[in-house]
Amino acid sequence: MSEEEIPYIVPSEHAVVGKAAGAQMLANACAARDAFYASLGAIDGDVLAPLVNPSFMGGPRWPSLRQAWRVIRRPGSIIIASDGLSDPFEDDDDIFEPRGYLVEVCVEAPLSSVEGDDIAGSWLFDLVYQLSQNVADHGSIDLLVERHGSVSMALDLQAPPDGLEDENEQVGVLIDATAPTIPAFFDTPYGPVMMLTATVLQPAELADIGAAEDRAGARGAGQGPGRLADRAPQRG
Repeated sequence: MSEEEIPYIVPSEHAVVGKAAGAQMLANACAARDAFYASLGAIDGDVLAPLVNPSFMGGPRWPSLRQAWRVIRRPGSIIIASDGLSDPFEDDDDIFEPRGYLVEVCVEAPLSSVEGDDIAGSWLFDLVYQLSQNVADHGSIDLLVERHGSVSMALDLQAPPDGLEDENEQVGVLIDATAPTIPAFFDTPYGPVMMLTATVLQPAELADIGAAEDRAGARGAGQGPGRLADRAPQRG
């Protein structure tokens, strides 16, 4: 496609121009997200982030390049959530568009699902990490969830609990915005952001979805047994 054929995308009403305005937009987005996460539970002070940004090594690009995850603790459960998928985008003309991919993703699980304090080395963090990268790589996961109600995928996780992997050594995950204990959206000064929650599927459930003619209906049926916080195999 020639330069003349590249369509011009009209900036939204919330778009801002210039580095200073973009930095303020990012600060506002982070503050809104932090306030929402604080409403869910006690947030760990340390942010989980890679030493080397994966986007510099061929990985998918996050809106502000910054990739991070937060740990939120509740009585009896833990939430691991992405922190940056809804950051503002910056284009080559220093125009900043808010809300990034319009979503953040998380998983909630019993405290016993994580051994010790090494959350970054746990299978649960690997799940949220891979899910986050898939969302960034796809770019429009919000549209799929709005259209179909949920999305499923198979992930190659590091050392998941026994019984979760299928014959291909993959773990099925259902992603939607219907968790009973986590709001489907949170507000920002620029509009709502969808909060997608992951549910681990049993191998038979993943197989049923893959074999179904109506996959959207099969994914909906898979939501019945409960969220990961209620059903995940526990360590020990």
